[in-house]
Amino acid sequence: MSAAPLSPPSRVSGMFAPARVQATVIQITTVVMFLVACATIDNFATASNISSILFAASTVGIAAVGLASVTISGNLFALSLGSTAAFSSIIFVMVSGWGVIPALLASILLGLVFGLLQGLVVGWLRCNAIISTIAAGSLIAGLATWVSDGRTVLAGGGPTWLGSGAILPGVPWQAVIFLIVVVLGEILMSRTRAGWELRLRGTNAAAAELAGLRVTRMVILSYVLAGAGAAIAGALIAAQSGTGNLRVGADLDFSAIAAMLVGGIAIGGGRGRIIDVASGTLFLAVLTNILLVNNFAYEVQLMVKGLAVLVAVTAGALLARKKR
Repeated sequence: MSAAPLSPPSRVSGMFAPARVQATVIQITTVVMFLVACATIDNFATASNISSILFAASTVGIAAVGLASVTISGNLFALSLGSTAAFSSIIFVMVSGWGVIPALLASILLGLVFGLLQGLVVGWLRCNAIISTIAAGSLIAGLATWVSDGRTVLAGGGPTWLGSGAILPGVPWQAVIFLIVVVLGEILMSRTRAGWELRLRGTNAAAAELAGLRVTRMVILSYVLAGAGAAIAGALIAAQSGTGNLRVGADLDFSAIAAMLVGGIAIGGGRGRIIDVASGTLFLAVLTNILLVNNFAYEVQLMVKGLAVLVAVTAGALLARKKR
């Protein structure tokens, strides 16, 4: 008598497999937390408050999506996001007289150039990723100070439709851009050769190189994406305020890292999806908004965010040990 064939794992069991359980728990928790807040907190479910949540999530989330490509490739983090966002905000405001789209494209071009340079240093010259991006952040901040003369740059027309406009009540245009970035990032990482090579490089860099994968190109690509994400985030912040200065994106590095790790991206590389980054971003945005509307101090919000990252990193380490 032949043995009965093994049935494939169900979709639900796959969601709670060791590699996916953290992301699944965060997604469920975000939905539950949002629904409970809508039911128990006055004015939480208003269009203006939901718009505030999406505004906060969009800028951090776009930067985190770009950063995720660096982490998945096995290079930990790029610590120049804040400086890139600040410089991008200045360029956006300076070029905004030509229109919103040219200003946004100029900002993205700036991020692409800075990302490319960092990618060449880390991927081609094989320099330490953390030290290189810290140095790059300092260099970018210095250039931004020189270009702006250390002052806040003001847009002639104030905030633009990109900063304050909404496609629907409670759904700003920035959230639409965030959604587009997430979809494109998910397709890139899950459906293309470049995405698989990035993931394999993060899983085992030496084996990926021996297998003839485009390791150097993929590392460079990851930093280009991170630079572009930070630049878009800076441009969106500038579009909201109508100003560009060196304080834009001051906490963007940590916020993007937090969103990414909480969502379930493995700090060691090779594991995680872009949709997980979006989940982590929304989780932190909803949690921060709940603390804000309940009048918790800013330092309490920082402590909660830090605790969330600590728990996420610990859970990731435990899950990785269980997987082995």
